[in-house]
Amino acid sequence: MSSTETIQNTSAASADEIQRMLDEKLALQRAAVEKEPYPELAVRKDRLQRALDATLKNEKRIVEATQADFGHRPELTVLLADLMFPVAALKHAIKNVDRWVRPEKRRADFPMNLLGAKAYVFYQPLGVVGIVAPWNLPFGLGYGPLAGVLAAGNRAMIKPSELTPATSQLMEDITAEVFDPDEVTVVQGGVDVASRFSALPFDHLIFTGSAPVARHVMRAAADNLTPVTLELGGKAPVIIAEGADLDVAVEKIVNYKMGNAGQACMGIDHVMVHHSDRDKFVEILKSKMAEFFPDYAHNPDVCDVFLPNQRNRLAGLVKDAAERGAKIDLIGEYDLEKLAETWKFPLALVIDPPQDAEVMKDEIFGPVLPIISYDTLETVVERVNSGERPLALYFLGGNKEQQEYLLRNTWSGGVTFDDIMLHALTQDLPFGGVGHSGMGRYGGHAGFKTFSNPKAVAHPPKVNLIKMNPPYNDKMSAMIRKFMGIKE
Repeated sequence: MSSTETIQNTSAASADEIQRMLDEKLALQRAAVEKEPYPELAVRKDRLQRALDATLKNEKRIVEATQADFGHRPELTVLLADLMFPVAALKHAIKNVDRWVRPEKRRADFPMNLLGAKAYVFYQPLGVVGIVAPWNLPFGLGYGPLAGVLAAGNRAMIKPSELTPATSQLMEDITAEVFDPDEVTVVQGGVDVASRFSALPFDHLIFTGSAPVARHVMRAAADNLTPVTLELGGKAPVIIAEGADLDVAVEKIVNYKMGNAGQACMGIDHVMVHHSDRDKFVEILKSKMAEFFPDYAHNPDVCDVFLPNQRNRLAGLVKDAAERGAKIDLIGEYDLEKLAETWKFPLALVIDPPQDAEVMKDEIFGPVLPIISYDTLETVVERVNSGERPLALYFLGGNKEQQEYLLRNTWSGGVTFDDIMLHALTQDLPFGGVGHSGMGRYGGHAGFKTFSNPKAVAHPPKVNLIKMNPPYNDKMSAMIRKFMGIKE
């Protein structure tokens, strides 16, 4: 299929040229919305199927592209992180969109409902949705949101990260193969393109990334009153109940912390373990790391930390914690002074860092793992709630009473008990953050609703009991007072 002009060499393009290209892409999709304001169910399913087929057909190319961007990234990591999410989301939407598009019946007020009045919610497409995807899951978080966007009957413009050029180019290529540019289009470019992309008058904008960048996105969108969905991550804790099975807990933690080198918005930020279990937990964790990742520095199952600024930042967190008195345990033979040069960044255990350490302030987003001792669940709740609200909270090994206590007394975008990330992988649950970790939801049915206008529709009763035409009189006022329950 045809494709519109792309923006690749932004250094050579002037600001006016960039803006013109973006405006033309948006205008093309706007014109298509005007011609087809309410795509029929068959059209929506066809678009969803094309997105799914493109993902499945190009699976090997996606693996190769992300591996080229990352330096080294295990194939299984790509399959789980960048392919499973959009595939599962698109399949779920195809299966359920028939039900989602139906008008949602509501009850008309008494007594009009007894006389034939009707009320319902009609879900109308918003129009054109902008999707800003991050570098850490470059394909999955570019194509994953299409499930809700296309199911709701919208068009989409995707801005992938300039930090993963091979994946971004592949996304543009396969999108142009299966979609006309007035359906779904990909816009490449650097920060200059990204800032102008966020300022376009979309009908909705979804951004996945960091909180500092999200503030700029919101400011840009505000000029057009564009509603935004923000998925921002945060300091997701794993809380281990006192006396829990530490072998089971450690296996889950190692698998999810090491996946994608810890560079995931839903990833484990830190572990909170009862002080009586801490030393045993550390011992088991080190043993499992040696078992799962022997010869760590050359292990093919370890994902690279390929961005220099990421390595510098992570190394800085570890050094700061060490200077503040925290015990540092690096998995493998590494020189603390040369961490920033290490692509196979070690899992750095930071044991009981002080609260004011840099590693405890912002999302870690990498293979650095603070291990924090606690005395009671009450102190856990106090500590969790003293910081920004995370995207996720995980509790391992607790009983139902403890689970309910944490559920009611902490804030987070989602919770998984006795596992990691399960709520985010469950297609029928809404996915998103709260407070500093984001706003809005885009998973499953919740995503369909996010990208729809819930239009309220009412039909009057067949008989008009109350004629309110002037001249007004006391009888009318008395009738209204009686209806409201006001006694005279």
